[in-house]
Amino acid sequence: MSPTRALVEASLLVSLAVVLFAASHYLPLVGLFVSLVCPAPLVVLGLRHDLKRALLGTFVATLLTAALLGVVTALFFLLGFGILGIGLGYLARRCKSGAEVMLYGLILSLVSKLALMAILLKITGVNPFGLDGASFKEAIDGVAKFYGTVGLPMEAIEGMKGQFEAMAEALPRIFPALLVMASAMDCFLSYVISGAVVRRLGGLRLPPLPSFAQWRFPRSVFWALLASMALQLLGPSLGSFAAEAGLNLRLIVSMLFFFQGLSVVWFFLTSRKMAAAFRFLAVFLLVFVPFLSQLVLVLGVVDIWYDLRNRRRR
Repeated sequence: MSPTRALVEASLLVSLAVVLFAASHYLPLVGLFVSLVCPAPLVVLGLRHDLKRALLGTFVATLLTAALLGVVTALFFLLGFGILGIGLGYLARRCKSGAEVMLYGLILSLVSKLALMAILLKITGVNPFGLDGASFKEAIDGVAKFYGTVGLPMEAIEGMKGQFEAMAEALPRIFPALLVMASAMDCFLSYVISGAVVRRLGGLRLPPLPSFAQWRFPRSVFWALLASMALQLLGPSLGSFAAEAGLNLRLIVSMLFFFQGLSVVWFFLTSRKMAAAFRFLAVFLLVFVPFLSQLVLVLGVVDIWYDLRNRRRR
């Protein structure tokens, strides 16, 4: 690619990224879906151009965003979309498997979010991801009042308020796990949507991810589960930090086991050629019915050791 053509293409990709981000900022509802496409131009930038030009393009896009929407919003663009976008593109050129790209992309997404939190905390003095207890209590009271108007028994309303208040108290303790999960989801959605965009452009491809029916995690995840349980049991003697570390580790590992169990279910449903509507209904129930979710998690633990899908093929 000639230098002139490379410069023009990089400029177009940078401009498109800024326009998409501005649209996601100003358009209600639709903006949420537009924001999912925001990293795609930057992924293409990182995929088609060297790292130096990609970083320079992202810096220019950040300056344009600051001029249009302000410095704080530009920080959200840079650390929420920019670094992850060019990072995924660069990793896609260097890594052979999509799983490897996702692993490094997760780390990049997590570091970007931590950096964003630290910078905004320094600028504003307020934790942008912190939970406002007064606002949360006001929201709980509003929901309780609504349910009271539709005739829900007072005992049920009080029980619901107690559950919400307990959740509000637990949120700061499990925030690290929630941040890791949010980073993983952000990275996954950016990779999948950007991959679809790149395929439409032609001539470029991101390393494919395994199909959901083939998702498996290493057995070391099981030992991480045991470590999390040990930290929670020994928490009183080791200190509150160890107990909270165990709690967050257990939440993350449990989520991995849940997805592995769900992958096993999806494999058997697809291998029996079940209708797509039935498969999605089954997944919906497995996700939102607590008892079934626990069974799926146990299934994931069993599959770690016995590889149920491989036994089915035999």
